Amino acid sequence: MSAIPEFGIGAGAGSDREVHCALILSGNQWIGTDTEKALIVSNVANLQVADRLFQTLSVGRAAGLVIADAPDDASLVEIREAAARHRFPLLTSTRSLSVWRSDLARAVLDLSVACARRHAARLGALLEQLKPASDTVPNISGLLARELDAEVVVRGADGILAASPAAAPLSLASVAQHPDRPHQTTPAGLFARTVPLSADEVLIVATKEPQSRADRAVVTHAAGALAFALAPRRQQSDAPFAAAVRGIRLSAFQLLMTGNATHAQRVMAGVAPGLLDSESARVFIVDCARADRDTVMAEVERSLDGHALAVRCPAYHEHIIVVVPQHPGHDAESELRKVREAFSTANVAVGGSLAHPLEGVGNAYGEAADALARAAHHPERTVITSSRTPGLVDILPAAPARAWAGRFLQPILSMPKEGRQVLEATAMALEFRTSAAARIIGVHRNTVARRVNQVCAGVGINPERTLDRIALSLAIQIVNTHPAGPSDHAEDVSLHHLLTHAQVRAWADKALRPLADDRRDLIRTLRAWVLSEFNADVTAARLGIATKTVRSHIRAAEPLLEKDLITGLPQDTEEEGEQRLSGIRPLTVALYATTPPGSAHPALPTQGTWTTHRGVPLGG
Repeated sequence: MSAIPEFGIGAGAGSDREVHCALILSGNQWIGTDTEKALIVSNVANLQVADRLFQTLSVGRAAGLVIADAPDDASLVEIREAAARHRFPLLTSTRSLSVWRSDLARAVLDLSVACARRHAARLGALLEQLKPASDTVPNISGLLARELDAEVVVRGADGILAASPAAAPLSLASVAQHPDRPHQTTPAGLFARTVPLSADEVLIVATKEPQSRADRAVVTHAAGALAFALAPRRQQSDAPFAAAVRGIRLSAFQLLMTGNATHAQRVMAGVAPGLLDSESARVFIVDCARADRDTVMAEVERSLDGHALAVRCPAYHEHIIVVVPQHPGHDAESELRKVREAFSTANVAVGGSLAHPLEGVGNAYGEAADALARAAHHPERTVITSSRTPGLVDILPAAPARAWAGRFLQPILSMPKEGRQVLEATAMALEFRTSAAARIIGVHRNTVARRVNQVCAGVGINPERTLDRIALSLAIQIVNTHPAGPSDHAEDVSLHHLLTHAQVRAWADKALRPLADDRRDLIRTLRAWVLSEFNADVTAARLGIATKTVRSHIRAAEPLLEKDLITGLPQDTEEEGEQRLSGIRPLTVALYATTPPGSAHPALPTQGTWTTHRGVPLGG
């Protein structure tokens, strides 16, 4: 407890407690039953049965015991030990018992009146929040959180209506599961109180100490204010309108993902005029992890204040996608970093892209997704692409790479108009699996699957084989990165030539370097895994180790490479034969480029319609 100089009290043992009055204990007097919130004052001579006294005071919820005219510490050892056993606040005062009786007891009561006045002021501030406004509910929850040093959540049938601080729904999740229980304790030791506001709405207030009578009154009045503020919402629910706006925003995002920027601008014109009137945009993906997505979404929208297009990802239920058109004067990256910090205890992560042309939002999304995968392996759980670090496609010799990719994709690129659109849909499906890609771009999964199968059939590869899909995705990335040029290399270049080029070998050596010093020889396991076409059981048989060990080695490599690899295991996929390629594609190419002389290369497709290597399979 804090020192109180005017009472001659120095700092003492015990926690802060609310004091309503002071009771003087002297002579043979014994304590009555009404001691709640009372500060008991006595001297050593009247404390002969310390254990019994402290037990009585604890049961009576007294505020603390003050020893007046305190002697030296040596004579207080037994009393201090008894207080410690009962965990009861004990203080010492240099003032005499007679001074306490004549002056100081009254001063304690005056202080209690001052507390009552502060309580009245709190209620006055609460009433001021009731003026009609859209932010009344958040304002009241914020006021409660500040006044009571509490965590506050207002929850409705459709989710979180207000929270203060922003991460409160996470720490109070266990309480929200049982709103019918008026008093609960959170896993972190907070004392939570739930107050129903209606049949569907509830107020949750959690404090570090049990709420005092005054605090309970403030909560009760706040609940009444919230019920009043929410009444119009219940009478004239804006849920249908909000759902319509969410649908419009999602449609605009899906149009951007398929390169239809002009149509997206028209769709958004009636909802957010001018928002998409930009030449370029960045994309951020927020992984809500253990946090409630609606709560994080509300904080994202509040932070970005209408400067971005934020949507709930239709494919990954824990993701929020934010498209930020490049307008001067607003730093979305900093705002999203603050959001992540607010929810840091829930392992929220953020990945962000560079600026891309508005027609290239799909590419920006892929870049943000790669950054998000890396963020999972960073302590800050935030990775924002700050410069275009050369990747595989960037370091390939441009003209030969474009010649090979153009020849590989020739049947598709030769289609009159829809060839590019088909390739875009195929690229998305290869990166994010068929069903996820379909939900992201707003097309039925059967349509996406049919397009992928058509493309694979056209170029002569098997759509069910992961190594074939890797080659196809690489070819699509190349034609999207390198514009068409002279085709004088068309007859000479092969995929094998590209992937064994000196530039690629140097890139591969650098990419695999983090694995070199691991005593488990992770590179050996990963090379066998790729040669076994990402089947852990086959890999285990090839190496003579347990399947569990194979998986353990793959997981150990992920943070070193900053890639998600385990999702490539067929046992972990939603759709048999499909894997996300963003992690395993660069790994496969790096292992191909560094294959020791005389060893087998990963069996990337070489027998399709358009790719051969002088008649010799590259896997040999």
